[in-house]
Amino acid sequence: MTPEDFAEEKFSKCYDSLFDVMKMDYSLALSVFKCLHEFLAENLNSEVVIDSAVELPKNANFGASVKIDGIVSFVVGLLAEKKIFHEIAERYEHFQTDSLDEDFDAVSELLNVVTGHFIVKISEALDIDEGLEPPRFGTTEKTFGVAKIIVNLGTFYLYIGREEIFDRN
Repeated sequence: MTPEDFAEEKFSKCYDSLFDVMKMDYSLALSVFKCLHEFLAENLNSEVVIDSAVELPKNANFGASVKIDGIVSFVVGLLAEKKIFHEIAERYEHFQTDSLDEDFDAVSELLNVVTGHFIVKISEALDIDEGLEPPRFGTTEKTFGVAKIIVNLGTFYLYIGREEIFDRN
């Protein structure tokens, strides 16, 4: 079994557990995951392993999200403990970030770029025009289902769903 097949099999199990959160077609959800998986592996210079579907841990509430708006609307979010969130931001930016606001900006940019690439693929494949809403970020006290992702920096949580997870900034 190739690493890609293994990742797809693990995602399939997460999808089944998170269907009530995602509320989207499997092939679309898998495409979003594959795009994120590839982008994060390259930009974090790390193996990206999907572990399982879990409820977001209370201490992993630092995050950012971007909503794709149009015919195929959904939200993609990345959440982590503060330390891991900071390390992801620095790894993506390739320089030291000095504040939580810079961390939020960096992870928001990361999500903006990857979702931007994804909507270009959607537009080309389905001939529809999707847009991106401005990123949202902050801390959340909400609980919801997420996919637990492991990278060499530690663990973070990936949200793919219909509902916003952060209030407007």
